[in-house]
Amino acid sequence: MKSKTHHPQLHEIRLKPMGYTLLVSSNSSAIIDTARTAFGRFGEPVADAPVDFTFRMFAHNQSTGKSPGTPRFRRDGNLLHQSAGYDNTLAADLAAGAAFGYLSQAVVQNVSFLRRHFLELALFQMLETRGWMGVHAAAPAKNGQAILLRAPAGGGKSTLTFAGLRSGFQLLSEEVTWIAPGGDVWWGIPWWLHLLPDARHLFPELAGFEPVLQANGEMKLEIDVERFRPGSTIFTAQPGPLVFLERTPDGTSQLEQIDEAAARKLWPAAQTGLESQLAHHSAHINRLLQRPVFRLTAGDDIQANLNLLESLF
Repeated sequence: MKSKTHHPQLHEIRLKPMGYTLLVSSNSSAIIDTARTAFGRFGEPVADAPVDFTFRMFAHNQSTGKSPGTPRFRRDGNLLHQSAGYDNTLAADLAAGAAFGYLSQAVVQNVSFLRRHFLELALFQMLETRGWMGVHAAAPAKNGQAILLRAPAGGGKSTLTFAGLRSGFQLLSEEVTWIAPGGDVWWGIPWWLHLLPDARHLFPELAGFEPVLQANGEMKLEIDVERFRPGSTIFTAQPGPLVFLERTPDGTSQLEQIDEAAARKLWPAAQTGLESQLAHHSAHINRLLQRPVFRLTAGDDIQANLNLLESLF
């Protein structure tokens, strides 16, 4: 008598990140739940819409017993590979919109790590192959319009953006703002905001938050923005002005409009990742810098800085 082969049950979910239809399938309900956490708030896709992206993410029980550590990213044209230790691998054909992940239980159970380093990474890289550009910039918003707030890493974008949430701003993006093809709409994944651990001294309401590992190896607090202030997120917005943020501790806050030539000199200082290597980079930058551009010299008075930003809406 032949023994029966056991096939694990597959779970599926359809999601609608950035307006695309994404099909996620997995042998793990926990992975499906994390995919829903990552992309479910974009709304439901049309039932019979063709699938744009397919993610097949499988959990396994093999383990070296070691921490995943800092993820290692590789890309060759449209082929992508991301690993975290020996137990976790993501491979993707970006042009085909197909990704395959093989993940340990340690990563599956770490919702933030799985979301940021595998699910969001795969989506973001696929967007870039379709003419989108992810700009290293925060995007506070009001009345359906966003400001592109750009500064080098550690330049104070997230701190100022979080302070804005406390004062009635909405959040489109706190780290990467996505410029859609054509440049007439900005998108973001606005539901999480990340701050350095010492932000707990500046904002007492963050006392109970614990740091989580970021892609660059830093440890940061992760805030679920909607739990902090319901109604404070928006995932698409009309483009507003660009603002280059420069910190001047103990100085006076000042906002000044600058011309396109000055903006082009400031732009490269905040570049990260593959932003400048995209084939459509120049076209996006040329459109962005036709918008009104300002330099915000930000002193220690956060409310003064927020007042200056609010004057641009």
